[in-house]
Amino acid sequence: MEETKDPFIVVRNIWKTFGKGDAAVHALSGINLDIYRKEYISIMGPSGSGKSTLFNMIGALDTPTQGAIKVGDVDLTKLSPLQLAYFRCRYIGYVFQSYNLIGHLSALDNTAIPQILLGTPRKEAEKRAAELLEFVGLHGRLTHKPLELSGGQQQRVAIARALANNPTILLADEPTANLDLKTGAGIIELFKNMTKEFGVTVISATHDHRMLAASSRIVWIDQGKIDHIENVSDLDIDTGSIRDEHG
Repeated sequence: MEETKDPFIVVRNIWKTFGKGDAAVHALSGINLDIYRKEYISIMGPSGSGKSTLFNMIGALDTPTQGAIKVGDVDLTKLSPLQLAYFRCRYIGYVFQSYNLIGHLSALDNTAIPQILLGTPRKEAEKRAAELLEFVGLHGRLTHKPLELSGGQQQRVAIARALANNPTILLADEPTANLDLKTGAGIIELFKNMTKEFGVTVISATHDHRMLAASSRIVWIDQGKIDHIENVSDLDIDTGSIRDEHG
């Protein structure tokens, strides 16, 4: 999966501390991690392990107490809030557990919004939005609003929206948590294809062990530290059996 020997995302000695003195809680304690272009990384760990905190750091949604996070040659820890906002909009796509779609807008409009916010002309934005909705299997649902779509269909719209601005990184926070097994398996298949189709680096924070089959590596977090990292190619995981079992 690596295009070069140099990592694309570099996390160095990241600490995140809440509170001070005797009340201080270290959510992350000296995390070091290299992620390469077009990788699919799954961050796994029990509740309270720090995986969501690490996920938010890499996604520029939070800032560390100490340490550095570089994406390419950009050090996220040195950007101003305005610069971070632009970076998130331009270079990162987000897929959330709760979809976060705008209820009164159609699937097409929900998908086009990120492009329009960056100044893309509406017709051009709608054309790309329609292409992305076709990619996620919703070509016949462009005019449907969120409440007219199933949970799986709403998550597909959210995935299309996340890809709208050609991000280099796609972050997925528990993307299958609210879906049944069959629907979740379809979403997992979409994620597996995204690194090939769009050249995007995917980072997922998840409890769903089915997502491991789509991953390149699994980063296991425990008590704010990396416990170990596994290459999926070394594990006995069969994606085909997931599809056969769950639809």
